[in-house]
Amino acid sequence: MPLSSYAGNLMTFGDISMHMKSSLMPLIIPGHVMLGCLLVLFLLAGAASAVLQGDRTPTMISIALDPAKPQAGEPFYITGTLVTKAGEPLGNKWIVLESTAAGATPGKFQYLKVTRTELDGSYSFFRPAASPPEDLKVRFRGLYPYAASESEVLTAKK
Repeated sequence: MPLSSYAGNLMTFGDISMHMKSSLMPLIIPGHVMLGCLLVLFLLAGAASAVLQGDRTPTMISIALDPAKPQAGEPFYITGTLVTKAGEPLGNKWIVLESTAAGATPGKFQYLKVTRTELDGSYSFFRPAASPPEDLKVRFRGLYPYAASESEVLTAKK
C-alpha cells in the first residue's frame, strides 16, 4: 500500500494525547476517594499487625545480681532466665543488657552488651570492678513466635 493511502489515517501528537487522556479518564480516582482507600488499607494493615502480635507466645525474663548488692570496686554478675509464661525455657535467644551509666539521664537506658541464653534459658553477664554505679535491666526483643519481654530494673554500686 502506498504511503499516501495512510495519510488520511495519521494522527498528530495532539490527537494521540487527547485520545490517551479520554481513555484513561475513568481510571483517575478523585482525591477524596483515593484518600479514603488509603485509610482503609492502613487500618487493615494495623489490624493484621495486631493479630500477628496477639499470636505470639508471652515471655518473662528474670534478673538478679551476684553478689546481690555489689559495692564500688567489686566485680559482679547479672544473671537470669528467659521462659515462656508457661515456664518453658527459651534457649539460644539473644538477650540485651542495658544500663544507665553514671551521669546519664535518669530512666534513659543504653545498650551495654548482648549474649545468648543457654538451652535451659539461663544467661549471664559479667561487670568488672571498674564498672560505674548504674541501673541495669535486660531485654528480650522477641523472635517469632515469642513476644518481647523486659526485666525489672536493678541498681548496682549505688
